[in-house]
Amino acid sequence: MNKTISEKLAEHMKLIPEVTAAHERANRAALLEHARMGRSVCESRDGQVVWITPAEIFARYGLDPHGQPKA
Repeated sequence: MNKTISEKLAEHMKLIPEVTAAHERANRAALLEHARMGRSVCESRDGQVVWITPAEIFARYGLDPHGQPKA
């Protein structure tokens, strides 16, 4: 049976939370990998490009400045 565009769209809309979660996990992994290598990364904040240090990346995810879980 051929699905209508509305039915296909409804199926795709159900996947948004899963895709969003996967994107967040991949983003976290990439940021932490760069931080562990001692590299800063840039991001956009209020239309400006800003550099984030490894310590700031670790702090974002609740880690100490060396990337270890806080005691």
